[in-house]
This record gives sequence, C-alpha cells and structure tokens, in this order.
Amino acid sequence: MFAQAASIRVMAPDNRLRSTRDRPAKPPLSVAAIVEAALAVTQSEGLAAVTMRRVAAELDTGAASLYVYVRNRDELLIAMLDRATSTIVLVAPDSQHWRAQVHDLLGDSLKALASYPGLAAALPVEPPTTEHTLAFVENLLGILLAGGITAQDAAWACDILNMIVTATASEADLRDAAGHTTDSYRNAAAQRMYATFSGQPPERYPNVVAHAGELVAGEGDDRFRFAVDTFLDGLVARSARYGG
Repeated sequence: MFAQAASIRVMAPDNRLRSTRDRPAKPPLSVAAIVEAALAVTQSEGLAAVTMRRVAAELDTGAASLYVYVRNRDELLIAMLDRATSTIVLVAPDSQHWRAQVHDLLGDSLKALASYPGLAAALPVEPPTTEHTLAFVENLLGILLAGGITAQDAAWACDILNMIVTATASEADLRDAAGHTTDSYRNAAAQRMYATFSGQPPERYPNVVAHAGELVAGEGDDRFRFAVDTFLDGLVARSARYGG
C-alpha cells in the first residue's frame, strides 16, 4: 500500500512537468493582437459578441489584461475601424480620372466595413482621427480637389460620401443578420415588392403602380454607384456654378 502511494507521489510531478512543457506559449499581448482577435470574433459571431471578456477569451487571457492596451470597448471599436480602413488602397489623385478614383476608394471602404458585420453602425458620432482613417480622408479630399471641386465643397463632400458608404454597409448588415443574402431570396423579395407596388389602387398611387418595375430594379452595387454618381454630378455642377 505504501509502495503504491510512493509511486503515485513520484509520477504526479512528472505529469505536471510534461503538461507545462508541452503547452504552446501564448503570443504576447499587444493592441494589434487584441484588435485582430476582436475582428475575428466580429466575423464569426457579429459585433454584439465583441466584449472585453469575449476578446480576452479569444486570446486565452483575462479581461483585465486588455485594459493595459485599450481603455474600453469604445476605444477598441475605433481601433478595429482603423485596422479595417488600413485595407483600403490609396492612390495618387489624378485630375483626369478623379471620378473613377472616388468610386474605387469608396468601393474599397464599403468592402472593408462589409467584412466585419455591424462595424458600420458602431461608428462614433465624431469622425475617428486614427492613422488610417485620416489617411483615407486625406486621399478622398485630395482626389476631389484634383477634380476641380472647391475646397469647402470637397470638405463637406467627404462627410456625405462617407455617410453613403456607412448607410449602405449598415443596410447590408441588416440583410445579412436576417439571412436575406441569397440570390433566391433577393429575387423573391423583389417579386413580392413588385406585386405590392403594382397591386395598389392606380387612382391613388398612379406613379407607384406605373413604375413598380423601376422601384425594385437593380442590385445593391447598382444602387450604391447611382448614389455616388448622383451626388458627384451635383457636386460638379455646384462647383462650376460657384467655383469662380
């Protein structure tokens, strides 16, 4: 009996040593590591799941450890936005192709937000002033100025164009959350809306009934491009009218 107990006492330390030695070392914590973990949680579970405790669990640490690097969840969200914005391809403003450059830049911005569901709706009221968000604004402003847009109009246009992007991304997030992303669902939804519009009393809603097809036409990309182009058309006309 005593021999068996002695055997147990000898074996236990060896098992503990092997367990500790074989466990993979955790990567060191940093702002970048925390942001990447938060973005991974966003992609797999949605932004609502991004809490300090959940992100800490993703990193195999305690929530208190995160506060050394980010003060709170709001600061984490801003850092996440900055990381997403870093994927946008910036270009040298070209006066001959400035409109195409605006479309490319905004398209990249929309893709960046769409990669992380819910991030667009969580943006702070005041525009973030992080490294990559400022670089994005700098590039967009420079492109608009290269296109001959007056300084004040170009500055305000940056805000409005960003609102078009975030509104489009937020709408896409709502569709994704409801599972309304498949081609079959979109086609069925368009048919339902067409039936609703065209089935209204024509004496009360003559335009809705007559143009039911136009009201439901176009994919999301078509409507996004239309919104940007329509705004740019007005911006160019305004600059031509008041630029001098």
